[in-house]
Amino acid sequence: MSDAAWTDASRGRTIPVRIYQPADAERFPVIVFSTGLGRSRDDCAYLGRHWAACGYVAVFVQHPGSDDDARGLRPRKDLQKAFYDRDNIRNRPLDIIFVINRLERLAHGGSSIGQRLDITRIGASGHDFGSQTVLALAGQVLPGKLVFSESRLKAVVAMSSPVPLGQIPLAMAYGDVSLPCLHITGTADNSIVGTTQANQRRLPFDYSSTADRYLVTLIGADHMTYSGHIRAANGGSDAMYQRLIAECSAAFWDAYLKDSGSAKQWLAGQGMKTYLGATARVEKKLVSQQADTVR
Repeated sequence: MSDAAWTDASRGRTIPVRIYQPADAERFPVIVFSTGLGRSRDDCAYLGRHWAACGYVAVFVQHPGSDDDARGLRPRKDLQKAFYDRDNIRNRPLDIIFVINRLERLAHGGSSIGQRLDITRIGASGHDFGSQTVLALAGQVLPGKLVFSESRLKAVVAMSSPVPLGQIPLAMAYGDVSLPCLHITGTADNSIVGTTQANQRRLPFDYSSTADRYLVTLIGADHMTYSGHIRAANGGSDAMYQRLIAECSAAFWDAYLKDSGSAKQWLAGQGMKTYLGATARVEKKLVSQQADTVR
């Protein structure tokens, strides 16, 4: 694990990142992770460690303006203001695009980190505000009709996605999401600062239609389950949910970044549903199955 701060001179922004790497010295697919509202590159470390152990370079991106510095004397109101701020909505996808550009330069420059990056296989993931960020790169139209599609991405894992209810028609918002996506939410996943309720987190899954998509709804999981912290009041639940999230997301990356046939079968068949058992509901809509239905 290593930390860096990369400056985007064109926007006058310095982007803190944390990089998790496998132990082996070879090239690996890359996952860029967008941290949530009020969060930093320190969060969701369980994912960075697990993905690295599974053969991925994971780059966790902190977003100035909507990171932990946005928590002021009135944390709830300050975070709510940061979430709806148009500059933050716009800058977050641009931060990820900047990081991908930087990773490409590193890969071509021969640095020790660059030599380990397979930039032909890049995925993106995020939690909360970070989920909206990576879905925008997959084709979601953001409030204000902002578009940031990123052609270098191959797949997306979106955890606890906020939904722009009343801001833009959902068919317009998600109709052009064109990358395979694993959506993860929980039955108690109500927004802390926004308006999205737990039963609405599934709407990005419902309204996108042009690529394979999966929805895992963890029974009892709430909005803070994903953060990486183990809360005493929750007993062992946080640790259990985080293990399941890490395992299912790694299988998804294997399927869509490493093109593993067995991983795709595990997802598309009964493997993931059986693995999760009573802890989650699993739904899927696969392009290949839809095509078979049409024929």
